[in-house]
Amino acid sequence: MTATGPIHMTRAGHERLQQALEQAQQRRDEAAKMLSDLRDDAIDLEDRNLQSAQTDLTGLDARIFELEDALARAVVVDDSNTQDGTVMLGSVVLLHEETQGQDMRVQLVSSVEVTVRDDRITQLTDDSPVGQMVMGRRVGETVTVNLRDREMRYTIQAVQ
Repeated sequence: MTATGPIHMTRAGHERLQQALEQAQQRRDEAAKMLSDLRDDAIDLEDRNLQSAQTDLTGLDARIFELEDALARAVVVDDSNTQDGTVMLGSVVLLHEETQGQDMRVQLVSSVEVTVRDDRITQLTDDSPVGQMVMGRRVGETVTVNLRDREMRYTIQAVQ
């Protein structure tokens, strides 16, 4: 079943998805040319390189379809207005985990965005248990998240 509703995402996430689409399209063009060359050179259709190239092309086509679908349904949210301290999509949040006393700096993003790696900051999806609990909350609030066999408490220390 394919989802058909809008996908809310940050502007940066939208731009990363667009770049990923362009890169996938370029790789697909290269793979199609390689497949064509292999077909010309293959002695028989059982050639392993030919089969591998066909599999690669199919995978790239699926990735391109996925990216095009996500971008077509994308609704870019304004993540620049976090001055009131409310956690929203795109917010960078400093969370204090109370049991172990650890601080975590995370960015709240849509699940589609998190598939595009961002090595600068840990990404937390808006549909994850923690993401759902902190969305719409403010600095100073504490949330309790049930994670299978344990309960975690996080205090929102800062929102950027």
